[in-house]
Amino acid sequence: MYNNLRILLKGKPGYSEISFEADNGKTYHGMLYQAADVKAPLLIHFGGNGECSYIDMRNREVNNQWKYFEGYHQLSVDYEGYGLNEGSTHYLNMYEQALAVYDYAVTLPNADAGHIVAMGYSLGTGSAVYMSANRPVAGLILAAPYANGYDLYNNVIPAFYGPAKALVRQKLPSDRYAPDVTCPVLVIAGRKDEVVPFSSSERLSALFSGDTELMALEHASHGSIFQTTGVMDKIKAFLERPPTYN
Repeated sequence: MYNNLRILLKGKPGYSEISFEADNGKTYHGMLYQAADVKAPLLIHFGGNGECSYIDMRNREVNNQWKYFEGYHQLSVDYEGYGLNEGSTHYLNMYEQALAVYDYAVTLPNADAGHIVAMGYSLGTGSAVYMSANRPVAGLILAAPYANGYDLYNNVIPAFYGPAKALVRQKLPSDRYAPDVTCPVLVIAGRKDEVVPFSSSERLSALFSGDTELMALEHASHGSIFQTTGVMDKIKAFLERPPTYN
């Protein structure tokens, strides 16, 4: 299926495969979407668990969502072990990659380097928070974000407390970096999320230093956030705001 999506999207206007070698010597692959050949703001998207760049882009198309991102180009780069990338996914190499993606993005000819917005869903919210804490971005959008990996593990088996916290491999400490994010932030979270506890998203949202809005979805599950009424309109309105920089 992955290769079929690659072939399908590569043949469509606006879509292009990208790859670049970062300063760490690693080569990263992903997808860039440009609705027009003009300089424009750039959205850097970090997908969820198992969501490669081609799936992300195809979902935008199938669900008729590109209209909500009008005026923006979009870049999505796969995690290590995803798509064409070698390696395996770990939160530390996700953080390392997030900065490499930003540093690559500002070199794109059609990207307005002064107006970059980070967006993350689920697993990818950790990368989006870390990048926004360490690079100048104009805004941050988080869907189903977690405060840290302990919340995710304890949501499955409530046993990782005290010394047992050392057993958690993916620590994903977004709560450590959130206070360093000073740009406007939009947090979208479902009270019925079965993967990321709403309380974790709520706690994270309170840690950002900049103007932060929490959109609480009363009935949304983890996988239904972007299909919930009003969510895409809220994202569109956020993207249309004048940029405020870190």
